[in-house]
Formats: sequence, structure tokens, C-alpha cells
Amino acid sequence: MYYDIITEKIRETISMKRLLILYIFFYATRLMADIVDIKANHFYANDINNEAYFEGDAKIKQGSNEFNASKITVFFNDQKKAKKYIATGNVKFDLTEKTIHYVGQTDSVTYAPESSKYLFKGNVVLKDLTNNRIIKAESVSLDLKTGLADIKGKKKKPVHFRFEIEDRK
Repeated sequence: MYYDIITEKIRETISMKRLLILYIFFYATRLMADIVDIKANHFYANDINNEAYFEGDAKIKQGSNEFNASKITVFFNDQKKAKKYIATGNVKFDLTEKTIHYVGQTDSVTYAPESSKYLFKGNVVLKDLTNNRIIKAESVSLDLKTGLADIKGKKKKPVHFRFEIEDRK
């Protein structure tokens, strides 16, 4: 009987350790999701305006999302959290949001993390790989919280939207 009590206590201790390890793992994974990794040839900052500039072969990566551009500017709030990112100059991107995988290129991208809004401006080519759609436009605004999109073309260069439909049989 004494042996059974000790065995049960050991099992409880092992179970508690497993739970603790799982908790630490999931907490650490949650923290990792917020990590932004930026690389560039040149970096400078303006602490008065809460801005950081990354120039020359600039790459920004957060999770599976990635942007490559000539320049990336990061705007911070007073708590030193990023409130807006702007990538300019031959921007190429690969991003996944709400299970939809986008790739493409544009002249500039503005991203506001708090509102989950993207604004792609200038010669936008946006490929939705999940739904097999391609959008070519002058500007594309995506609000990922509401699911709304606003796509604009130019007078001599209208919006071009290509998608696949299922065959009716």
C-alpha cells in the first residue's frame, strides 16, 4: 500500500511536469509569433519621431509573412510597439492571412498591424494562390478584419481581375 501511494505521487509529479512543459512551450510559441526580423544594408533611426529606416536590399519577416524592398520604414507608438510598416521600391511579398496565401509585387506596401490593413500602391500584381486569382491594379486596399477589399485602376490601365470558376455540368 505504501508503494502504491509513492507510485501515485510520482505519476502526479510527472504529469505536472508535463503540463508545465506544455504550458511553457505554448507560451513561448505565442511570444515567437510577435517577433519581426528585418535585415538591410543600412539602418538608421529617428528616436524623436519614433521611426526606424532600413535601406538597401531590405527584408522583413514575421512568421511566414515576408516583404523584400529597397527601403522599409517602421513607425512606433510611444510604447515602442510598431504601429505601421511601409515598404517601398520594387516590393515583392509573400504573405498568408486567414488561410489565404498571397504573393506578388508592387511599388509600395503600407501595413498597419493593429487594424490588419494592407495598402498596396503602384503597379500591383496580387496573386491569391489559395483561390487561384490574380489582380492587377494601381492600388489594392485589404482590410483583413472585415474582409473588405478596394481595388482601383487608372484611366488608361483599368483593374484586371482573373479568376477560375467551376464548370457547370
